[in-house]
Amino acid sequence: MMKRTRPIVALLLLAACARRPAATPAPVARTQWFAFHSNQWVNLHHFLYATARARARLDSDRPAVTRALTDTVGFGRLSAEQREAWTSAVDYYMEFVAKRDILFDSSLVEVNNHLAALESAPRARGAAGLDTGIASALDRAAPVYRALWWPSHDAANKRWIAAVLPLLREHGNAAARAESRIFARPWSATPIRVDVAAYTNWSGAYTTENPGHINIASDSSTIGSPASFELLFHEVLHTMDDSVFRVLQASFRAQKKRWFRDPTHPFIFYTSGEIARREFPGHVPFAEAAGIWSRNPDFAKILPMLRQYWLPYMDGKSTLEEAMRHIAESW
Repeated sequence: MMKRTRPIVALLLLAACARRPAATPAPVARTQWFAFHSNQWVNLHHFLYATARARARLDSDRPAVTRALTDTVGFGRLSAEQREAWTSAVDYYMEFVAKRDILFDSSLVEVNNHLAALESAPRARGAAGLDTGIASALDRAAPVYRALWWPSHDAANKRWIAAVLPLLREHGNAAARAESRIFARPWSATPIRVDVAAYTNWSGAYTTENPGHINIASDSSTIGSPASFELLFHEVLHTMDDSVFRVLQASFRAQKKRWFRDPTHPFIFYTSGEIARREFPGHVPFAEAAGIWSRNPDFAKILPMLRQYWLPYMDGKSTLEEAMRHIAESW
């Protein structure tokens, strides 16, 4: 749930979207704030990446990745040729892709953005700017993926999207207004792209910028729950945190203090969690439920300051500059 470096409309039918120009990928659903996609190439890329990392034991304690190893129903019925094509693609990812961070490696970010633009194109090779080795591996794996996994992955993605739409219809406007005000940043003029995929990375969701691009796993544990709503409004804040970053940086410099690692992430966790809690009484924010505030020493240290200084700012009782000055003084 990190970023690299730093009124609802009706569900769109795919048949209607076919009238769009070919260069404009058609979303499964579009709202005022998010455009949701279930893209076979983005899904395949993440599935190969997760499978390769799990086999290499690079994320051995991360269920969001290791569950890829159990996603093998029907594999034994494939022909020897199909199994070889799939194994070859996974082997390529293990050797050349898996050891890289899909969030922080700029070339992998570009790969994912290029694949998003392909949407349902029949092949990856030849796509402008796409790494040729990765494109070749994807093309080898694609027929097997379409035959065995894509129908179930696509269906799960669309169930996740359909389940979050009513929550957005009822609560999205309030959350979007609050986040724009609190983070002192207007919402994007166009809906932020959200690629829903069976797998993403170790955390189950991540966001990259320029352009803003959210990737979320269609995890059944969050489907239709306030957790899915919080996750969306958490991820989008990674595209909106420039003002918070600048004021926080200036405040720490004025105090001649060294600030903490991952500086805006505590504010993102706290803000999206508190907004979700207010919109859905009884909801336990993700950072609380997962014990993030206690596991990370910097997060544990700043949490009382967020409650004392950031929460009043969220409620309009102080300014962003005042809240950050108090936090820097207390650090």
